[in-house]
Amino acid sequence: MFGGSKIDRGIEAFGKKDWKRARRLLEEGLQDDDRAAGFYHLGQLYWRGLGGPVEKEAGVDCFARAADLGHVGAEVAYGIALRSGVGTPKDDERAYALFRSAAGAGDRDAMIQLATMSDPDDARRWLLRASELGHAPAILHLSDMLMDRDPVEALSWLYASVSLAGDDAARERAKALASEMSAKEIEAAQKAGRAYAKDIQQRVREGRP
Repeated sequence: MFGGSKIDRGIEAFGKKDWKRARRLLEEGLQDDDRAAGFYHLGQLYWRGLGGPVEKEAGVDCFARAADLGHVGAEVAYGIALRSGVGTPKDDERAYALFRSAAGAGDRDAMIQLATMSDPDDARRWLLRASELGHAPAILHLSDMLMDRDPVEALSWLYASVSLAGDDAARERAKALASEMSAKEIEAAQKAGRAYAKDIQQRVREGRP
């Protein structure tokens, strides 16, 4: 049994995509128990209109409450809402602070958000950090950034992504990029890509940031 409380059962229902049940249980459970994970999951239901109508403002309120309680995913979700101005007044400064907090806890999506709000050097640093954690979307962004300046390095990261996750988008992009390169450049990229993938796998096994 996953857990006896309504919040536990609501989160379990969320995981099973039983949206209506999840929504009902979380709404009821959060009346008596302020739990970050409960607010975060209920916020997702409201924001995405799962198990009931879309309620952006209610979703943002849930994200804000979960973020205040230290939920990393909620910090990212609340930051995205603040940055877009959907369901809440737009506030880039507050969004940036939330992304920084979540990135400090190792959230890779937060690192991508920070990259899109930063100058090129900082953007590359954030994307590299997320890529070194094996995050396929970050690797695609990083390869785009490297494409003109260092196409071999860009291809290396794409090969690493394919090796780690079999990412189809990375595979197609690698194929297109490799078609413009020499055999020597492709060989160098393959070698570097294998090294990156190996390092990422070891970092994950050891739980290193």
